[in-house]
Amino acid sequence: MNANELADALETMTTGWFDDLTLTQSAAMLRQLQAKNDALKQVLQSIANENVELSHDKIKWQCDDHIRWAKEALK
Repeated sequence: MNANELADALETMTTGWFDDLTLTQSAAMLRQLQAKNDALKQVLQSIANENVELSHDKIKWQCDDHIRWAKEALK
């Protein structure tokens, strides 16, 4: 079960422990976390699947790209 599925379950939950606002906010937070997780996973997959460069200049460019992608994903 991922965070989106848990959020769906929370929204359909009817229990006396939490009010509707708490469940709605929890579901929204889980969806945001899942979206962030998916974005970070995509960046990691891009880096992991990129071809290894052999020239020193290309290695430096590739490293700079990876750092830039990581910083953008963390924003």
